[in-house]
Amino acid sequence: MTPRRLVLFTAVAVAASAAVMIALLLRPAPAAVTPVKAAPPLTRPVPTPAPSVEAALPPEGVVVAATTAIPSAAPASTAATPAAPAPAPFVQSFAAQPGVKPLPALPSPTAPLKVPANVDGCDRGYGTRTQCVPWTFPSSATDKCAWLAAQGFTHLTVHGTDRHQLDPDKNGTACD
Repeated sequence: MTPRRLVLFTAVAVAASAAVMIALLLRPAPAAVTPVKAAPPLTRPVPTPAPSVEAALPPEGVVVAATTAIPSAAPASTAATPAAPAPAPFVQSFAAQPGVKPLPALPSPTAPLKVPANVDGCDRGYGTRTQCVPWTFPSSATDKCAWLAAQGFTHLTVHGTDRHQLDPDKNGTACD
Protein backbone atom coordinates (compact mmCIF):
# COMPACT_ATOMS: atom_id res chain seq x y z
CA MET A 1 0.00 0.00 0.00
CA THR A 2 1.44 3.35 -0.99
CA PRO A 3 1.82 6.11 1.60
CA ARG A 4 -0.76 8.19 -0.24
CA ARG A 5 -3.36 5.42 -0.06
CA LEU A 6 -2.52 4.80 3.60
CA VAL A 7 -3.12 8.47 4.42
CA LEU A 8 -6.39 8.42 2.45
CA PHE A 9 -7.54 5.24 4.20
CA THR A 10 -6.69 6.72 7.61
CA ALA A 11 -8.55 9.95 6.79
CA VAL A 12 -11.65 8.05 5.72
CA ALA A 13 -11.55 5.91 8.88
CA VAL A 14 -11.22 9.00 11.12
CA ALA A 15 -14.07 10.74 9.28
CA ALA A 16 -16.30 7.69 9.60
CA SER A 17 -15.64 7.34 13.32
CA ALA A 18 -16.29 11.07 13.82
CA ALA A 19 -19.60 10.76 11.97
CA VAL A 20 -20.63 7.84 14.18
CA MET A 21 -19.72 9.76 17.33
CA ILE A 22 -21.70 12.82 16.18
CA ALA A 23 -24.69 10.64 15.31
CA LEU A 24 -24.57 9.04 18.75
CA LEU A 25 -24.28 12.39 20.51
CA LEU A 26 -27.16 13.97 18.56
CA ARG A 27 -29.52 11.04 19.11
CA PRO A 28 -32.28 11.93 21.61
CA ALA A 29 -32.21 10.27 25.00
CA PRO A 30 -34.61 7.37 25.54
CA ALA A 31 -37.93 8.16 27.20
CA ALA A 32 -38.13 7.73 30.94
CA VAL A 33 -39.22 4.26 31.93
CA THR A 34 -41.89 4.04 34.63
CA PRO A 35 -41.82 0.91 36.75
CA VAL A 36 -44.95 -1.24 36.75
CA LYS A 37 -46.00 -3.21 39.82
CA ALA A 38 -46.34 -6.92 39.36
CA ALA A 39 -49.86 -8.32 39.38
CA PRO A 40 -50.84 -10.37 42.43
CA PRO A 41 -51.11 -14.12 42.03
CA LEU A 42 -54.40 -15.32 40.58
CA THR A 43 -55.07 -17.87 43.32
CA ARG A 44 -54.69 -17.31 47.01
CA PRO A 45 -52.86 -19.95 49.03
CA VAL A 46 -55.11 -22.15 51.14
CA PRO A 47 -54.17 -21.90 54.84
CA THR A 48 -53.13 -25.18 56.39
CA PRO A 49 -53.62 -25.96 60.06
CA ALA A 50 -50.51 -25.55 62.19
CA PRO A 51 -48.98 -28.79 63.46
CA SER A 52 -49.26 -29.54 67.13
CA VAL A 53 -46.28 -29.04 69.40
CA GLU A 54 -45.91 -32.75 70.07
CA ALA A 55 -45.75 -33.58 66.37
CA ALA A 56 -43.17 -30.86 65.80
CA LEU A 57 -40.69 -32.23 68.35
CA PRO A 58 -38.14 -34.79 67.16
CA PRO A 59 -37.90 -38.17 68.83
CA GLU A 60 -35.80 -38.35 71.95
CA GLY A 61 -32.06 -38.66 71.34
CA VAL A 62 -32.12 -36.97 67.89
CA VAL A 63 -30.26 -33.68 67.52
CA VAL A 64 -31.85 -31.21 65.10
CA ALA A 65 -30.13 -28.17 63.59
CA ALA A 66 -31.84 -24.91 64.39
CA THR A 67 -33.45 -23.24 61.39
CA THR A 68 -35.19 -19.92 61.24
CA ALA A 69 -37.73 -18.93 58.64
CA ILE A 70 -37.80 -15.24 57.80
CA PRO A 71 -41.14 -14.01 56.50
CA SER A 72 -41.18 -11.77 53.45
CA ALA A 73 -40.92 -8.08 54.28
CA ALA A 74 -43.15 -6.98 51.41
CA PRO A 75 -46.85 -7.50 52.04
CA ALA A 76 -48.82 -8.94 49.14
CA SER A 77 -50.85 -6.31 47.34
CA THR A 78 -54.50 -7.21 46.90
CA ALA A 79 -55.52 -4.29 44.68
CA ALA A 80 -54.48 -4.76 41.05
CA THR A 81 -53.95 -1.64 38.93
CA PRO A 82 -55.33 -2.03 35.40
CA ALA A 83 -52.73 -1.69 32.66
CA ALA A 84 -53.13 1.20 30.23
CA PRO A 85 -54.31 0.07 26.79
CA ALA A 86 -51.62 0.06 24.12
CA PRO A 87 -51.95 2.86 21.55
CA ALA A 88 -53.12 1.91 18.08
CA PRO A 89 -50.28 1.50 15.55
CA PHE A 90 -49.62 4.50 13.32
CA VAL A 91 -50.35 3.54 9.72
CA GLN A 92 -49.94 6.13 6.98
CA SER A 93 -52.65 6.11 4.36
CA PHE A 94 -50.79 7.62 1.40
CA ALA A 95 -50.38 4.24 -0.29
CA ALA A 96 -54.10 3.48 -0.34
CA GLN A 97 -55.23 4.47 -3.85
CA PRO A 98 -58.44 2.61 -4.63
CA GLY A 99 -59.21 2.15 -8.31
CA VAL A 100 -55.64 2.75 -9.49
CA LYS A 101 -54.15 -0.01 -11.63
CA PRO A 102 -50.39 -0.69 -11.75
CA LEU A 103 -48.49 0.37 -14.85
CA PRO A 104 -47.93 -2.35 -17.44
CA ALA A 105 -44.43 -3.78 -17.80
CA LEU A 106 -42.39 -2.28 -20.62
CA PRO A 107 -40.50 -4.48 -23.06
CA SER A 108 -36.82 -4.98 -22.39
CA PRO A 109 -34.58 -2.74 -24.51
CA THR A 110 -32.84 -4.52 -27.37
CA ALA A 111 -30.38 -1.82 -28.44
CA PRO A 112 -27.00 -1.95 -26.69
CA LEU A 113 -26.17 0.89 -24.36
CA LYS A 114 -23.46 3.10 -25.80
CA VAL A 115 -20.96 4.22 -23.17
CA PRO A 116 -17.85 6.29 -23.98
CA ALA A 117 -14.57 4.41 -23.52
CA ASN A 118 -13.22 6.94 -21.02
CA VAL A 119 -16.39 7.33 -18.92
CA ASP A 120 -14.53 6.27 -15.76
CA GLY A 121 -11.33 8.16 -16.58
CA CYS A 122 -9.39 4.97 -17.32
CA ASP A 123 -7.63 4.00 -20.53
CA ARG A 124 -8.53 0.31 -20.88
CA GLY A 125 -5.97 -0.16 -23.67
CA TYR A 126 -3.33 -0.90 -21.03
CA GLY A 127 -3.05 -3.61 -18.37
CA THR A 128 -5.82 -5.92 -17.21
CA ARG A 129 -9.53 -5.24 -16.85
CA THR A 130 -9.09 -4.33 -13.19
CA GLN A 131 -6.21 -1.88 -13.73
CA CYS A 132 -6.92 1.79 -14.37
CA VAL A 133 -4.26 3.60 -16.36
CA PRO A 134 -5.43 7.23 -16.41
CA TRP A 135 -6.96 8.61 -19.61
CA THR A 136 -5.13 11.90 -18.90
CA PHE A 137 -2.01 12.02 -16.76
CA PRO A 138 -1.51 14.70 -14.08
CA SER A 139 0.22 17.86 -15.27
CA SER A 140 3.06 17.19 -12.81
CA ALA A 141 3.89 13.87 -14.53
CA THR A 142 6.76 14.66 -16.91
CA ASP A 143 7.68 11.00 -17.53
CA LYS A 144 4.54 8.86 -17.87
CA CYS A 145 6.39 5.56 -17.39
CA ALA A 146 8.07 6.80 -14.18
CA TRP A 147 4.71 8.03 -12.89
CA LEU A 148 3.06 4.68 -13.63
CA ALA A 149 5.92 2.81 -11.91
CA ALA A 150 5.56 5.08 -8.85
CA GLN A 151 1.85 4.16 -8.71
CA GLY A 152 2.64 0.43 -8.82
CA PHE A 153 1.95 -0.23 -12.52
CA THR A 154 4.64 -2.50 -13.94
CA HIS A 155 4.63 -4.88 -16.91
CA LEU A 156 1.51 -3.33 -18.45
CA THR A 157 0.31 -5.10 -21.57
CA VAL A 158 -0.89 -2.98 -24.49
CA HIS A 159 -4.25 -3.87 -26.08
CA GLY A 160 -5.33 -2.11 -29.26
CA THR A 161 -4.02 1.41 -29.81
CA ASP A 162 -1.13 2.86 -27.82
CA ARG A 163 -2.69 6.29 -27.08
CA HIS A 164 0.08 7.42 -24.74
CA GLN A 165 2.97 5.99 -26.82
CA LEU A 166 4.13 3.92 -23.84
CA ASP A 167 5.29 1.02 -26.07
CA PRO A 168 7.83 2.52 -28.51
CA ASP A 169 9.31 -0.87 -29.52
CA LYS A 170 5.81 -2.32 -30.24
CA ASN A 171 6.42 -5.57 -28.31
CA GLY A 172 3.06 -5.43 -26.48
CA THR A 173 4.46 -4.35 -23.10
CA ALA A 174 4.32 -0.70 -22.01
CA CYS A 175 7.23 1.00 -20.26
CA ASP A 176 9.71 -1.88 -20.61
